[in-house]
Amino acid sequence: LKECGPMILDALIKIKDEVDPTLTFRRSCREGICGSCAMNINGKNGLACLLYIEPCAQAIEIQPLPHTYVVKDLVPDLTNFYNQYKSIEPWLKRKDVKQKGDKEYFQSK
Repeated sequence: LKECGPMILDALIKIKDEVDPTLTFRRSCREGICGSCAMNINGKNGLACLLYIEPCAQAIEIQPLPHTYVVKDLVPDLTNFYNQYKSIEPWLKRKDVKQKGDKEYFQSK
């Protein structure tokens, strides 16, 4: 804990850099926004970039997300998730379309 950052993701990066370069996991923003570092930590799903390493002697158990196929180590196959996400179309849709020649949609008139 004294040689790496306070988050579980920091410890995973240190392990990958110094102990086992074959360790595989996803990471991206390090701010808890993207969700790419989601994994099962001590039996609870969470983001490794947001969960602190508790200062105790007890080992931390890290597993890939449950109910997903594992690609490698801590990397789940998210194909099914992305297919479900696409099927519900969770984005805004306009009722009107741009007039011919318009280059952008204005927020106000």
